[in-house]
Amino acid sequence: MKYILRFSLLLFFLQSFFFNLSAQLLGGGEVHGSFQTDGQLYQKDSVIGAESIAEKVAFNSFFEMRYINKNFEAGMRYELFMPPMQGYDVRWKGAGFANKYVRYNGEKLEVTAGNFYEQFGSGMILRSYQEWNLGFDNALNGVRVKYKLKGLTITGLVAKQRFYWDLGPGTIRGVDAQVSLNEVIDKLKDKKTRIGLGGSFVSRYQTDQDPLYVLPENVGAFAGRFEIYRAAFNMKFEASGKINDPNASNNMIYKNGNAALLELGYSKKGFGMTLQAARADNMDFRSNRASSGFDLPISYIPAMTAQHAYSLAAMYPYASQANGQMGLQANIFYKIKKGKTLGGKYGTNININYALSQSIYKQAINDSTYIGQNGTLGYETDLFKIGEDRYYSDFNIKVQRKLSKKWDVSLMFMNVFYNMLINEGHQEADVHANIGIADIWWKYKPFNSLHFEIQELVTQQDQGNWSSVMIEYNRKGLFAAVIALYNQGISGQSDPVLYPSVTTGYTQGANRFSLSYGKQREGILCVGGVCRAVPAANGFSITINSSF
Repeated sequence: MKYILRFSLLLFFLQSFFFNLSAQLLGGGEVHGSFQTDGQLYQKDSVIGAESIAEKVAFNSFFEMRYINKNFEAGMRYELFMPPMQGYDVRWKGAGFANKYVRYNGEKLEVTAGNFYEQFGSGMILRSYQEWNLGFDNALNGVRVKYKLKGLTITGLVAKQRFYWDLGPGTIRGVDAQVSLNEVIDKLKDKKTRIGLGGSFVSRYQTDQDPLYVLPENVGAFAGRFEIYRAAFNMKFEASGKINDPNASNNMIYKNGNAALLELGYSKKGFGMTLQAARADNMDFRSNRASSGFDLPISYIPAMTAQHAYSLAAMYPYASQANGQMGLQANIFYKIKKGKTLGGKYGTNININYALSQSIYKQAINDSTYIGQNGTLGYETDLFKIGEDRYYSDFNIKVQRKLSKKWDVSLMFMNVFYNMLINEGHQEADVHANIGIADIWWKYKPFNSLHFEIQELVTQQDQGNWSSVMIEYNRKGLFAAVIALYNQGISGQSDPVLYPSVTTGYTQGANRFSLSYGKQREGILCVGGVCRAVPAANGFSITINSSF
């Protein structure tokens, strides 16, 4: 543990040193940045399956700094994985300046050289981003130019993707245009209805060195979108396509890909609803056709599911299937007015959500091939026909009510279906689970509160029933919590297991420090439909965040 503290203090010193040095040398402008370190001390625990590792302590850390002076901006990010924490890809091991860029941002023209992140539309043909908690970063390294006119923005780029400490083999070229018709057409300028249009094209170039197949070296993807806003209503629609792209994730088939996303929304005081529908068929698009998993994705197909914060509600998350899924999600929010019987003194919030993800319909092209046979067109499909396999469904309802100035209560019920084969690759029984959650806050005096959280997951599949109890104390910036996660196991198959943990920390302004000790269950962690496996662990962990 002492090595964790020494390392964290060293990085804090370096942050302060660079901040002061930059302010003195640059003579003007602004310097901003952030720092985070996550460290864990691992102990072997045969009860929960935590293995012994050669290096007992692991660190993931980064320190980034940006300098801005009028139209000029430059930045860098130093990263360290020594070694990567358990659950992160071992190819992250190392340290160095992983992100460096310079940028000119004028009134009409913006030019970036170096590392940058970009998204065209909803991201179905291009999305580069970083998710630190998943160990994911597909940053682009190249040149990007944005040109802005009245109501119109055009973006062009040429780049390669980050591949851990190297670059992927494919070259990405892309162009995107976004236009606001209300700003371009004078007659629409004062109209209540706001209309936006957009279009994108992205290509990947990768040489063909395959000894068996003749592969397209230039693979193009395209997308078109529009959005409409009027008063409380809004609608967004985007459709995309991709030419044949035989790759590791689609079993080397020559079928074209396509995807579509529709969003409808309505919102007014005390009531809101959204409806989302999406379909994707053979749309896994990467800058290396031989890659799979986390490696080098260009496109992003969103998961039509809610992102849950409670631990048991998030135990069975959905992993988006770019090569074949149909998804639907509906969300309704309603606030019962205060003063009514059900509304109480402060009103009652009700949130209802339903999500469903299903396979798409696939049929063999002829009697001599099977569905997805390599080296063929793969299969035939019907755009509006649903497949037989259910991948995931989630119905949940949450009721939140402030009982008084001191008491706040949230109750949640969730019913989930989870396809183990699709989401985790296990040929096991699908999970049917019911989850109940009670979340209670007692603010017994100013800047002092107690937080109680009780969760229960009931299922006859996988590892059986789970229970979780948490008590958290908060006083100004200080917090401390005790958590007990209990797996009841399945009779004759697995024994009950308790996962206790304690955590404490302090937050002051933009700085946060936390220290934990306890057991961590093995499972799946997802953000936005992108998931990674988290191994069982037992030991100390520390997290330090700071920004300036």
